[in-house]
Amino acid sequence: MKIRSPPGLHYPITVVDLAQKRDDEVQRSSPLFNYYYETIVTEGDKYGDVKDVKKRFPARFDSSADGVITKWFIKKGTVIQHPGVDIIEIEEPCTHEIQFGSLCANCGKDMTEVDYLTEERNVDRATINMTHDNVALLVSQKEAVRAEEDAKRRLLGAKKLSLIVDLDQTVIHTTCERTIAEWQADPHNPNFEAVKDVRSFQLADDNVAHVAANWYYVKMRPGLKEFFDEVSSMYEMHIYTMATRAYAQEVAKIIDPDRKYFGDRILSRDENYTDKLKSLHRLFPTNTDMVVIIDDRADIWHYSDNLIRVPVFNFFPGAGDINASFLPKQQELVTSTSKSVLPEPVFTKAGLGDEGETARPLSVATKPTEPAPLDISNGALTELQQDLLQMGGGDNPEILEQQVKEQERVIITQQTERPLLQKQLLLDQEDDAAEDEEENSEAAENGETQTTEHHRHRHSLLHDDDRGLEVIEENLRRVHRAFYDEYQKKRVGPQGGRIAELRGEKSPKKRVLEDFVPDVKILMPRIKQQVLGGCTVVFSGIIPLGMDVQASDFALWVKSFGADVSLNVNRQTTHVIANPDRKTTKVKKAARYSHIKIVNAEWMFQCCTRWVHVDESPYLIEIDPAERGGSPFEDLEDDDIGATGDEDGDEPQLSPLDMSNMSDEKWQSLGDEIDDFLNESDDTEDNSNSDSESVRSDSSAQTESKRPKRKRKRGTASIDGSETEDSDASANSTSKLQRRKKRTLERVTSLTNVVSADKSSGLPSPETTGPEEEQGDDDGKYADPAGDAADAAGDESDYDDGLEAEMLAEFERSASEEEA
Repeated sequence: MKIRSPPGLHYPITVVDLAQKRDDEVQRSSPLFNYYYETIVTEGDKYGDVKDVKKRFPARFDSSADGVITKWFIKKGTVIQHPGVDIIEIEEPCTHEIQFGSLCANCGKDMTEVDYLTEERNVDRATINMTHDNVALLVSQKEAVRAEEDAKRRLLGAKKLSLIVDLDQTVIHTTCERTIAEWQADPHNPNFEAVKDVRSFQLADDNVAHVAANWYYVKMRPGLKEFFDEVSSMYEMHIYTMATRAYAQEVAKIIDPDRKYFGDRILSRDENYTDKLKSLHRLFPTNTDMVVIIDDRADIWHYSDNLIRVPVFNFFPGAGDINASFLPKQQELVTSTSKSVLPEPVFTKAGLGDEGETARPLSVATKPTEPAPLDISNGALTELQQDLLQMGGGDNPEILEQQVKEQERVIITQQTERPLLQKQLLLDQEDDAAEDEEENSEAAENGETQTTEHHRHRHSLLHDDDRGLEVIEENLRRVHRAFYDEYQKKRVGPQGGRIAELRGEKSPKKRVLEDFVPDVKILMPRIKQQVLGGCTVVFSGIIPLGMDVQASDFALWVKSFGADVSLNVNRQTTHVIANPDRKTTKVKKAARYSHIKIVNAEWMFQCCTRWVHVDESPYLIEIDPAERGGSPFEDLEDDDIGATGDEDGDEPQLSPLDMSNMSDEKWQSLGDEIDDFLNESDDTEDNSNSDSESVRSDSSAQTESKRPKRKRKRGTASIDGSETEDSDASANSTSKLQRRKKRTLERVTSLTNVVSADKSSGLPSPETTGPEEEQGDDDGKYADPAGDAADAAGDESDYDDGLEAEMLAEFERSASEEEA
C-alpha cells in the first residue's frame, strides 16, 4: 500500500534523513524518516520584551502499516508542501481483502481497531457483499472483480449466462386461504383438478399473531419443471425475492427439491439491505454484462435493460402477491369500467403488474342472495391487493413494523373471510339459477312438470391453463442465442504471430476478455426495439388522469420495445391503445383515419411479452362505420400538447390553427370542406330565406376562406362569380371544375327561392340575376394579385361560355316545370 502525507502536519516539512531503506521490514508505528518544520513563535526576555521569532522544530514520521518497503518516493532534503504527497510504498503481508464479521478472513486481525496513525479504516477495505445468504462476508473491489472474472470464464466455458428468477407471480402463486386444502380433499369439487398439485408448508418463525397453524399454499406455474430443465442448460439460475429467507427456502424445496437448479443461490429480503428495490449490483457488483432477469414487475428494477418482463401468474384470483406489502406501490393501473358477472372464467392477462378481480370478500356467514359483479379488467386490483400495495416503505424500523402488521392483517383476512370460497359460491349460485331457468323452459315446451334427476354442471373458479412459461422460455432462448452468436463473431479477430509476420502485418495486441464478450444491456434492447419500431402509440382511457403519461409504467414498457408515445392523435399516430368500454375523444378522432389501428390493451401485452409485433386484427376495437372518414382540419394537428393522463375527459381539446405556413393543397382542401358545409346548409334552408341572408352567407364564406394568392368564393350569387371561381379551379385541375359545376346545378332551386321571393311563381327569369352578377364581380376583386384568374381565363373562356349556357337552360327548364 502507498502511504501519503497526512493532513494535520505543519506544512511545509523538510526531510532530514530516512530511517529505513528499501526492502527493510517495518512494523506499524516504526519510524520511517525524520523531518523538521519551521514556524513563528512569540518569545519574551527577562526584561519583559516580546518578539516574534521563526523557529525550527524536529519531528518523526511513523509507519501506519506493517510490511516490507518496496519503494521510496522522497529523499533527504525533499520538501513536502501539502497533504496527499506519495511518501513510501509498503507491501503488506495481508491486505484484508476478505472480511467476515469485522475480522480479516485471512489473518484474523480485528478490522475495527483505530489509533493515532489510522488514515483509512480497515473495515473500509472490504465493502462489497457478493454472497446470497450472508451479509457478514464482505470483499474488496479488487477481489470482487477477480471473482466475477473467474465466474465469467466459467460461464463462457459452459456456454451459459446468469439468470435471476423472481418467485411470487413469476414462477409460483401463493395464498393462505385454507379453502384450498378443503378442495384438495374433495374429488367432486370443480376445482379439484386445478388444486391437486398445490403444495403447502408452515413457517417455524412465522410472526403472524392470533392465527393458529398458518399454512401457505403454493401453486407452481404449469410446466415449471420442464421449463427449469430446459433453461438450466443455458443459464445459471439465482432466486431473488422480496420475501423472507425462511419463505424463500421453503418455496425452493418445492420448485427445486433436489437442489440441482438453484442450489444455495437464494437471495431474500433479509439480505437485500433495502425493502424498496432490487439491484443487480447486490449479486454482480462490478459487471452485469452476462446477467438476465425474469420478473413480473419492472418498476422495482428501475426498468433495467437486463429485464425480461413476464406475464403475471395469477392462479388464485384476487390473492395478488403475498409479499407485496414490502414492495413499492404500482405506478398505474388500467382504468377499465368493464364489469363481468360470474361464471365467466378469469383469464390471466399477460404483462400486468398485479391483476385480479375487484370483488369485496364476503363473510362465510353471509351467503349472497344475488350474484355480485366482479371487475376482471386488466390491472384492476381487489381491496386486498390495494391494501398490499399501498405501502412501499423504506429502511425505517417504524415503517418496516407497519409493513409486517399489514401483511399480517392481509393473511388474517384471507383465512377468516375466505374470498376464494365466496367466489365459488357465487359461481354455484349462477349455475343453480341457469339450471332452474333451463328446466322451466323445457317444462314449458313439453307442457308437463315432471322432475328428472341429473348431474348438475358446476363451473370452476380456478383454471390451470396458464402458458406463460412457454413465452418466457422462447425469449430466454432468443437472448442466449443472440449473445453467443455475437460472442463467436467477436472472437474471430485478426490473426497474429507468424501468419501476420509473413503477410507483412503487425501482430495485433493481445485482447482482454472484455473486448469480445457482448453486453446483455446492449443486446436485449436491440432485439426488443425491433418489435414496435416505427410505431407511434397514443393511450386513451388506459392511464388515469393526473399521471405523467410519458413516465407511466405502460409508456415506459412500450418505449423499451421501440415505440414512440404521443399524447395526442396526429398524422404520425399508428396505434391508439384504448379502453373498449369508453368512446373517448381520441378514439373518435383516430376513427377518422383508416391507417390508425385502434386496439385494446391486450395487443400491447401480447407484443411486449412475446417480443413479436402481433397482428392487430383480433384486438381491434369495433368502430361505427359512420365515424370513419378523414378531415383536413385534423391533418393540421402535428404537435402534441403537454398534459398528464392519457385522456382529458370526453370534451375535445381545441388548439389554435396556424395558417401561416399552410400549403396550397391544404388551402384548397380547406376551401372545399367549407363549400361542402355551406352547400349542406343551402340544401336545408327554409324557402322564406331573404336575399340579405344569402348575401351575408356569401360574405361569411368569403371571409372564412380569404387568404393571399387564393380566391375563396361560394359562387352562388351569380353566374360570373361561378365563372371566376371555376377559372381558378380549372387552372388547378379539371376534376375540381366539374365538381363545382355539379354543385352549381344542384343549387339552382335554392338560388331561385332566395332571389325571386317577390315572384308569384317563386322562379326567376334569367334577367333577374343581373344585380347579383354585379355583386359577384365586386366580391371577386380580392383575387390573387399575381393574376391567377387572368392567367386561366384565356384558355377556359370557351368552356365557361358553355357552362353559362347550360345553367341558363337549367333555369328555364325549372321555371317551365314549375308553371306547368
